[in-house]
This record gives sequence, structure tokens and C-alpha cells, in this order.
Amino acid sequence: MKDKYYVVAKSITRWKLDNWFENWLGYRADKSEFWKRLYVLYYRLFDNTYYKNGLPYVQKEIEKQYPNLTQIQLGGGKSLSKRWLRIDMIYSLHRFGINFTEYFVHKYYSLNSVGREQINNLRLQYGFCEIVNAPSLRELFENKGLTYEKFKPFYKRDLITVNSIEDYDLFEKFLAIHSEFIYKPLKGVCGKGIKIYRDVRFDHKILFDDFLMHGPFVIEELIKQGDSMAMLHPESINTLRLATFRIKDDVVIYGAAVRMGTGTSIVDNAGSGGIYCHVNCEYGFIDTYARDYVSNKYVFHPDTGVRFIGFDIPQWEEAKQLVKDMAKAVDGVTVISWDLAYSINGWCMVEANDVGEPNLIQGNGEFHKYTLHNLIDKYYNIQNN
Repeated sequence: MKDKYYVVAKSITRWKLDNWFENWLGYRADKSEFWKRLYVLYYRLFDNTYYKNGLPYVQKEIEKQYPNLTQIQLGGGKSLSKRWLRIDMIYSLHRFGINFTEYFVHKYYSLNSVGREQINNLRLQYGFCEIVNAPSLRELFENKGLTYEKFKPFYKRDLITVNSIEDYDLFEKFLAIHSEFIYKPLKGVCGKGIKIYRDVRFDHKILFDDFLMHGPFVIEELIKQGDSMAMLHPESINTLRLATFRIKDDVVIYGAAVRMGTGTSIVDNAGSGGIYCHVNCEYGFIDTYARDYVSNKYVFHPDTGVRFIGFDIPQWEEAKQLVKDMAKAVDGVTVISWDLAYSINGWCMVEANDVGEPNLIQGNGEFHKYTLHNLIDKYYNIQNN
């Protein structure tokens, strides 16, 4: 695998030894189980620290996923053994950049090298973002407070950032206006640490100190979710993920997904137990079953019974126009994933990710690596003319 826009991004751990011998060995590994084992041995010998540190994560992911894989067979009727999976996962990591969760999401164990090369993944997405996005965007979108300040008109609700004890008065004023709010760590990801508070009756200073003990944070006014999206799962804010690519004033939406919670969870993130579906970008309806990150599939929501395939996203054209306006609001924004919520007043911004999770928006035969290659081609052609 040596694509024209292949980059091992500086912002993440080096995952590939990029030299002629590794590439030659990888090419042979694509066609033979024998050479695949030699390819993995190469990394065991020449990148031993990375190899050893990764083995526990490989094993952990296999143990998590394996109960849903016992009926799957390889060619010739062979079972999908844990040993084979371990070798194939390490090969796929270094050859294609796939992480261990993505390996199972995209069923890499059932694909040949041609199929695997079609799929975009998180490590490749970091590279694409490094090529075309302004360097300042990473800090902007990782910091929820900075994101709010830049995109405040699109949030349509109040949010404050607390960095230190000096912000207590700001905190107190917010609670005087809003009896319900959501707490988020300032730079949290995957829904980790998020909590909802309603009718807070205990001492505000105690609450403030407890929050600040865990680091800087934001609190924001609760979104009152519209019925059309709440019916999927009322306990969580069910979000629409739209991925955009901007070339001057032209914004292309190249991928879409819906995320929702399950059970009593208030978060919709797949990394925190939520489920997600692919959305048809042209017409705005769910066109796949739902999935989670442990290889389960859902035709209906496990709690509400809502059927996924054919579910219409409300005010689809308005959602698309909103993200196009957001994509044009800040210079240097090229490839971004936006999260929207459907409130009683229409669509509003939840947050943005300069990288996002590419697996969420790939489905129903859509794989975006070469889609992004084509968009980057167009980006450079216009930039250079």
C-alpha cells in the first residue's frame, strides 16, 4: 500500500516502517499467509517495542469480539481462530493503518487486500487532515470552549468554560439561569465523563469544586430534543454526523451517520456503548441496520423498537445547509466531521472533529479513501490555478 496521499501523521504514534523492503514484504503478504507471517515477524524483530506494547490490545479486542465470531469460517471451511486473527490484525495495522476496533467493524477478516485498500481509517484520516487542514484546527476542535466561541451562532444555546477557581462567579451566574445542564470535560472524547444534572439542590460550590478537581470543563444548556429524533432513543441526544470537504466556497458532504444511545445511557457514542447507522447523503434516510463496536447488528432499536432502514432524518436539507454554513465560518477548515442535534427549534451544532471516526460514515458499499483522494486532487488543482 503506497497511495499518493499516504502520510504517517506527525500527531500520532508512528505505526509503519516506511522503506522499500517493508513495502515489498507487504506486497507479498497481500497474497500469501506464509508471507503474511513473515511480515508480522519483520515488525516483531525491527519494531519490537511497538509490537510488544500492542499485543495486550490485540488480545483484549479479540476476547471482546470473539463471542460474536465463532460461526464465521474462512475459505476451505477453516474456523476463525484467535491465532489467525492475531496475525491478521497485526498485519492489517502495519499494512493498512487499521486499528483493532476498525478491523472488526469492517470485517477485515473476510476481505482480501483489494477490499481492504478501499476503506478509510482513523490513521489515514489523520494524514489527510494534516495535508489539507490548517494546523490550528486541532486545538480549536479539541477544546470545547474554543469551538463554542468560534461557532456560537450555530449552537443556539448557552455554554461556559471553567478553567480555574476564578471562574466560579461565571459558574454561579449560569446556574442562576439554567436549572438543567450537561457537564463535559473540556477535552473529553467518545462521551467519556459526560453527565446530565437536573434541578440541582446541593451547594453550588461543592459541585464546582468536584467538577474542577477533574480538570477544566464546560457546562452547557440542555438541548430539548425534537420528537422526530427522540423517538429513536429518548434517554440520549441522538446526533447526526456529517463529514464535509471544503474547496474555497464549495462544500461537499461526503458521508453521514446517525448515532444513538441504548438502555439508560445518555450518550450516543459507539465508543461508550452506543449504536450507529449509515445515512444516505442524497436523500437523508437510514439505509443500513445499526451496529455497535462488538460486532452486533440491529434491525430495530433494542429499546424502542424503531426500525432503522428507511427512517427519515427530519429537515434533511436544513441539516445539510447548516453544516455547509459552519464549514465556511472559519478559514483553514477543509475536511471536518460535524455533529448536529435536532432540537425543538431545529438543527443545532453539538461539536466538530477535525479527524472524527471514519468508520461511522462508511457503510452500504461506501468506502471513502478514494473519495477523499479525488477531493484532495480537486483541492490542489483549484489551489494551484
